[in-house]
Amino acid sequence: MRKSTRSMVSFVLLMVLLSTFSSIVSAAPPAPSAKWTVMVYIAGDNNLEDYVVKDIELELAAVGSTADVKVVALADRTPGYDTSRGDWQTTKIYYVTQGMLADSASAVADWGERNTGDPQTLIDFVTWAKTNHPADRYALYFWGHGWNWHPGYVMSDDTNADTLDYQEMQAAIPSLGFIDVVGYDGCNMASIEIFDLWHGNATAVSSSQEYVGWDGIEYDLVLAQLAANPNMTADQVAIATSQSASKDKTWSAVAVDSRYDALQTALDNWFTALNNGLSANRKKYDSAFNATRSMWQAPMDKDLYDMAYEMKRLVADTTIKNTSQAVMDAITAVVLHERHVNAYSEVRGISIYHISKASQKDSNYTYYRSTLNFALTTIWDEFLDAYAK
Repeated sequence: MRKSTRSMVSFVLLMVLLSTFSSIVSAAPPAPSAKWTVMVYIAGDNNLEDYVVKDIELELAAVGSTADVKVVALADRTPGYDTSRGDWQTTKIYYVTQGMLADSASAVADWGERNTGDPQTLIDFVTWAKTNHPADRYALYFWGHGWNWHPGYVMSDDTNADTLDYQEMQAAIPSLGFIDVVGYDGCNMASIEIFDLWHGNATAVSSSQEYVGWDGIEYDLVLAQLAANPNMTADQVAIATSQSASKDKTWSAVAVDSRYDALQTALDNWFTALNNGLSANRKKYDSAFNATRSMWQAPMDKDLYDMAYEMKRLVADTTIKNTSQAVMDAITAVVLHERHVNAYSEVRGISIYHISKASQKDSNYTYYRSTLNFALTTIWDEFLDAYAK
């Protein structure tokens, strides 16, 4: 009996192994991996809706996907601005092909009413894209309203009265996985606080210091380059993105990988020098900050390079001069591409939040100091608090 039982067990084990081997052999192979998957998060449930269909059809679908470059888009619309393509108003997922129409029939999924201000919507989209279209590298573009870290602006969704605020984005990033290129097709996103947010989570970020007009990123130009050369590096795609936005007043591509470390160190040293020299140099600081280029309708967004330049030019303290130059050098090293119109000749691609008087210590200031990683890990906010009296 013992021998018979042992034989039966052996037979069963053999059958299990054969079944497992058969399953492995007959299982469908994994989805082929492309060189790039380009993800576009279109938050059009607001007054930008008129451009949702246009940008999908005239820019994304002008080139579309190839064997090596997959293009996917999440698009959310709102009633009241555009009735084209059947006036669909839900959140749809598109696998973008050349010449595709942005209608309901072309969508690969309809997610119903989703909130683009909810980080879970972003996580779900990126997860879906990476699962269904795996690639060697990923680009993620945020299409919609913006104002760097300020709450109540980024990727606004009118139906849900919500926005994708800084702390939500910070919490979502680990779930997104590494993103090679991040692009912000929204206003005033090229700030040190946003680059700090992506530091170590992406290779490069492309965005504008100023407001973004109706054209913004010209996706067809970027995708055409990728289709011609799918082996483009992350730096090259970020640069191509920056170059494509030729109708805007400012644009830049900034490295946020390990190359950003030197800028972080330079800023730490500079902030310390500024803080130590405050009592002796306050009037010179006033002159330097007043001379620093700020952004239209965003006077508290000042160009970081120009701020360091003015400090070096106007303050006699040797340590401040040296640390200011180090910041300028570090900015030059991480800015992969930068362009501006003549009216913004002083800017170099990175803004920083600045206040100069106590009356500006409002709810945004409180949010900045209590929430942003840049404020929590540097003494910039402590310096502002001491300076703005």
